[in-house]
Formats: sequence, C-alpha cells, structure tokens
Amino acid sequence: MSGPGQVRPPSRAVIEAVQASCAAVAQRPVRLAEVFYANLFEMDPQLRGMFAADMTDQMQTMTDVLLGAIAQIATRDTAELEVTLQALGAAHRTRYGVQNRHYLYIGHALTRAVREVAGPAYSGALSSSWIALYQWVATHMVAGADALDAPVPAAAAEVPVPEVPVPVAVPRPREQVSPVPAGGEG
Repeated sequence: MSGPGQVRPPSRAVIEAVQASCAAVAQRPVRLAEVFYANLFEMDPQLRGMFAADMTDQMQTMTDVLLGAIAQIATRDTAELEVTLQALGAAHRTRYGVQNRHYLYIGHALTRAVREVAGPAYSGALSSSWIALYQWVATHMVAGADALDAPVPAAAAEVPVPEVPVPVAVPRPREQVSPVPAGGEG
C-alpha cells in the first residue's frame, strides 16, 4: 500500500457517488455493517475472535464512523480527517491487533456489503468509487499503525500527543441488529 502522501483524496465525483449510495442505508443504517461483518468473517473466520460476542454496539459504531468520515471528507478539508484516520489505525493496531493484511479483507467485505445494500443502484462506477474511498482511508489507517513501529527520537517522545476525536455521524435511533454468530458461520 502506498504512503499517505502518495494517495490523493478522492475526487468530488467519487465522494458524491459514495454519498448518494449512503442514502440506501439511511432507513436501516446498520444493515451495511451487518452485511460487512458477515462477509468479513466468511473471508477470514479467525477475525471473528477479535470482536465481542454481541456485535450490536460495534455495528452501530462502525456505521457512525464510516458515515461520519464520508460526511467530513466532503468538506474537502481532509487534513484533520487524515490525522484522525491515522490515530484510528494506530488504535486498531494496539487495542485490537489489526494487522496490515486485514485491510485487504476489510476492503473486499465493504465493497460486497455496498453491492448488497445498494441493490439496483449498484454499478461498476459505484464500486470503483467505494474502492477509491476505501483505499484512501486504509492508506491513512495503515500509516498510523505503521508509525507505531517507527523509532521515535528522544525529543519527540517527550511531546504529549493530543487525543484525536473520531468523526461521528448524526446520531440515529438504534436498530435491531441481527446477531453475527461466533466462528464465522452464517
């Protein structure tokens, strides 16, 4: 995967296509997360062990963060979002053990979920837009995780790192979430 400086933010057309497809999840915002995690655990059943048995809160959080990031990227001021994504990547590495190889599965699971949720609105162009957006997001998250492995000069280690807020979409009522079984079944 390229470094964050080598990946340009998605174009206005890509962002607009992705935002338009998000309308498909407006009535049932967690549906995308349900399909995403089912696909992810089917592709790599070992990833299921990284999550709690009850995925209700995880699915809501995933949807909120994803939609929040999409809303924020549309502002075209991506510098703050890039820092946030790098911090999120570092947090996923340290807290949950997410490795760079997992991002390949995540990208495939996400595009499959979009295909299912978008239904007839799905097209090759929409798939390309989601892939472009995901590659940009994943590049920044991986860069944040990889920065954990880089040696830190002694002077830099003394500087406190501010906590970066995660983008959050407008809160929605909680949906009833279908359980995702342990062991990657279903």
